[in-house]
Order: sequence, then C-alpha cells, then structure tokens
Amino acid sequence: AERDLDQAVADTTAVEKKLRAAAAKHRTPREPRELDALAAAIRHFENTGTGLLRLRTEHEREREREREGSDRHDEAKDLAEAFAEEAEAAKSGYQEQLRKLETLREALGAGAADIDQELEKARAKIEATKAEQKAARKAANEAIEAIGDAEAAYRTAHESLGTALTEVLADVKALAPYARPDLLRLLGAASEGRWPSSEAAWSTPEQLLYRISQAGPAAEPQVLPDEVAELFESLTAATSSVRASEATRKSTRSAVTAALQEFDAALSGSGRDYRLQWDAADGLTVVQVQDDDGMSALADFAARIDSARKDQELLLTDAERRILEDALLTGLAQQIYERTSDARDLIARMGAEMKQRRMSSGNTIGVHWVLADTLSDPARAMCKLLDRDASALGADELAAIRAHFASEIRAARAAHPERSYPEILAATLDYRTWRVFSFTLISADGSEDKLTVARHSALSGGEQSVSLHLPLFAAAHVMLDSADPQAPRLLALDEAFAGVDDNGRSELLGLSVQFDLDLFMTGYDLWITYAHVPGCAHYDLAHAAAENTVSATLLVWDSGDLLAEHDGTDLTAALGSPNRRRVPTTIEGAIELTPVS
Repeated sequence: AERDLDQAVADTTAVEKKLRAAAAKHRTPREPRELDALAAAIRHFENTGTGLLRLRTEHEREREREREGSDRHDEAKDLAEAFAEEAEAAKSGYQEQLRKLETLREALGAGAADIDQELEKARAKIEATKAEQKAARKAANEAIEAIGDAEAAYRTAHESLGTALTEVLADVKALAPYARPDLLRLLGAASEGRWPSSEAAWSTPEQLLYRISQAGPAAEPQVLPDEVAELFESLTAATSSVRASEATRKSTRSAVTAALQEFDAALSGSGRDYRLQWDAADGLTVVQVQDDDGMSALADFAARIDSARKDQELLLTDAERRILEDALLTGLAQQIYERTSDARDLIARMGAEMKQRRMSSGNTIGVHWVLADTLSDPARAMCKLLDRDASALGADELAAIRAHFASEIRAARAAHPERSYPEILAATLDYRTWRVFSFTLISADGSEDKLTVARHSALSGGEQSVSLHLPLFAAAHVMLDSADPQAPRLLALDEAFAGVDDNGRSELLGLSVQFDLDLFMTGYDLWITYAHVPGCAHYDLAHAAAENTVSATLLVWDSGDLLAEHDGTDLTAALGSPNRRRVPTTIEGAIELTPVS
C-alpha cells in the first residue's frame, strides 16, 4: 500500500508539472477562481458557436425550401394555362356534338325515341350477359380447383394406403415367432395356428392396391393370408384383457432378465451340466436348456425336472424326510443362535463403552436389544428356544420350531403370492426383525430409566444431540476395534452437527476424541478450535460468482494454536507429515526438491 501511495504521489506531481507548463504557455491565470471564470467563458463561447452553426444550417435549409416552392409554383402555373386551353377546346367540341345531336333528332322525328329505347334494352341485355358470363367463369374456376383438390386427395390417399399396407405387411410378419404351439398354449390361445409355408401366400402392396381399387368402396378385400388372419384373431382374443404401459413393459423385461440370470445361476450351482440359452432376436424371448437329453424348451425341461423330483420324493420315506428336516432345522437354529449371540456381544460392548463416556451433566445413554412388541406369543416362545445352543434342543422343541416356521411361511405366501420362495424364506428367517433397540437414560447416581420421546425432549439441546450421536459413535468404535490397529478409524459426516449449538458440538467432538475416531466433516459453519481436540485441518471454500472461481484456504488447529497457510507457515509438520515424499531432481546443474504424488 505504501508503494502504491508513493507511485500515486509521483503521478500527481508529474500531472501538476504538465498543468503548470500548459498554463505558462497559454498565459492562463493560476488562481482557481480565475481558472473557473476562464472555463465558464470557454464553455459560453462553445455553446454560442454551436447555436450559431445550428441557426446557419436552419437558414440554409429554409432558403432551399423557398427555391423549391418557387419552382413548383411556376410549374403549376404553366400546367394551369395548358389545362385551360384544353378545357376550351373540349368545350367547343362538346357544343358541336350537341348541335349535331339536335339536328339528327329533328331529322328522325318520332323514331328517335324508339331507337333510344332499343339501345337501352340492348345495353341492359349486354350487362346481364356480362354478369352471367362472370358467374359462369367463377363457377368453372371453382370446379377446376375442386377437381384438382380431389385428384390430390386421391393421390395422397392412394400413397397413404400403399404405405399403410407396406407397414402392415412388415408388422404382421413379426408375428411369425408367435405361431409356436407351445407359446400359444401358454397364452391360452388356440394352438392350431399355422404360418404360411411359402412367400406365394403373401400379396404385394401393389397387388393389394389394385384389388382394393377394383373392389369398390363398399367391399372389404382380404389383405392377409387366412392362416395369418386366424392367428391374429386368436392372439387378439387371448390378450384382450391385457393392458400394459411402456413403464410396465420395461419393468417386465427387467424382471424377466433378472429371473433368467437367477435361474442361470441356480443351474450353474446345481452341480449338473445344465446350460441356459436365450435370445430375443424377433422381440420374443426364447429360453432353452441343454442337458443330457440335448437342447429342449424350458417347459419340457421343467416337466422332466418335476418328474425327477417326484421320483425322488417317492424314494424318501417319512422317517427319512423327518431326519433330513431335523438336520436342516438344527443347522438353521445353530446359525441363528450364533448370529444372535454375536449381535448381543456387540451391543453389550457398545453399552459398556457408552457407560464410560458421560455427558457434562453426568448422565449417559444405555442401549439394549429386546424383543419387539409386535411379536406374537408363539414367536416369543420360538425366540426363547433359539436363545439356546442347537445341541441342547430336543425333538419336541425342534418340532415346535418347525411348526412355527411352516405356519409363518404359509401366511407369508398367502399375503404375498407375487414373491418368490427364497424371498419369503429370507423375510421369515430374518432374526433382525424379531428384536429392536431400546435406549435408556443412566443418571449420575446409576439409576436407569427408559429414554422415551417425552424424556428426550425434556433434555437440554446439547444432551439431545449427544444422546443421538453417542450410540452411533459407540457402534463405530466397536466395529472399528475388530480391524487392524493400523487401519484408519475414519467416519464421514455430511452437514455435521447441523442445528447443534457450540456447547453441544464441543461435547460431541469430545466424544469422538474419547472413541479415537477420525472425522471427515462438511458443514456451513464448522469451526473446530476446542482445547480437547488435539488437531483439525479446516478447508474454507469461498465462491466468487463474478469470476466463476472457488478458492480454498487451509487452516490447521494444532494443540491450541491456529496455523494459517497464507501467513507463510509450513503446515507439513502441523499436518503430521514425515516430509519424506520428495526426491532430488537435477535441473541445469542445480538440485531441486520436487513433490511426488
């Protein structure tokens, strides 16, 4: 700023020198009042000169108009004299014709009146004939235009009909794949449908146009072969109740593709040499399965598998089936028991960690995993049985579990018939839906009360925020403890602590330090400069709308000191970098340290 001020003073001095030189050259006064008077006189002189030039221009324009008016007056005077002479000559000719007419009337006598009447009648007939001729010409023109419009409409209709016939024949030939008997049986249509065996059964669009033109407007000539017409009517009747939008078609195609992929995965995982093939070249998805009997349609393959399954069912006696079901059910019960035990251990560790971290008021939050209130009595009894190791379950208890799951599966299939059997099994056996999380408020004296909505709303703003974030931090801490000790303990929070006051943020960040969590946070007004936070890197983004740019400013909080990048401070050490990511590079004999990314 001082350098800019010195430059401005130097520029002002140079301008003043030029001003004094110009004043001395033109002998102008140097006093401000005299300079103002001189400037006013110059402005008055300029304004007076401008007004004089404008008046001279207007004077010249008026003189030019006066000369043009004089020339037009002389020209009009000459024309008036010429018109007067012509008027005298016309008047003399008119008088001469009147005298001739009177002489002719005297010579003819009474016959002149008859001649005048005949002339009037002839003149009237001539006018009437002209009017009729004009109307006839108008009607003829309208008739010619109507004929042209009709011919153009006929040509357009003929071309449109030809195009429509071509498109109809092209679209109808796409029905060829639907003439398969197995597909017609699947659609519920008559399976006797056939397709023309040769191209001779089809008529060309030109032949159809000629046939239609010869048949007349009232006739309905046959456009399609008999076999195609019957197939079309059969398909129309079978699909008359189907109403599908484009969105429904897309979702159906996606569902079919997903089902085929799932079916292909099931075939691959069966351990048999089954290979699934499908294509949709003609808009119709044809699915085939290759097995020991060769390539066969999906329905035939399903029939063979169903027959083989029934044969296998006949080989299993009731006792064998019961033994098999008990073995499967025992494994399932063991899995549910182990997963429930693991979940309980995880939640118990969460509760222990939460009890060690207390809020500024001395209170803390407890967490429990309890049975849901919506569970029925049989479901509660089943959950109690599954709380025991599978080896400790007897035959009667396994039978009770089997009966409960069978009843739940039947009810789910009746309520959701559109779901597949694996989906119903996954929903029925999902042990996570049998229990819910229950939170309690543990006071400083050790008493524990259920944390209801009303009890939560009675807490202070900071305690409300801590009670919401404490279980999340505890869960993250317990989960991250299972990783390698060198693994990052990073959590990302978008719009972190929005609506939380400064005291609440201080407590929440203190909890994150106690849980040894590394937070990556974004927020509108985040400013982490608390004494109990050992370090924090702030990136403050500023958007300049006029320049369409975004600038970033780095500020580091390091154990009570706020370090800024723009102050020239080296933030490498403050950020904890060992400063080893640099290699020497030789440039024209010099050594320069270049960062390596």
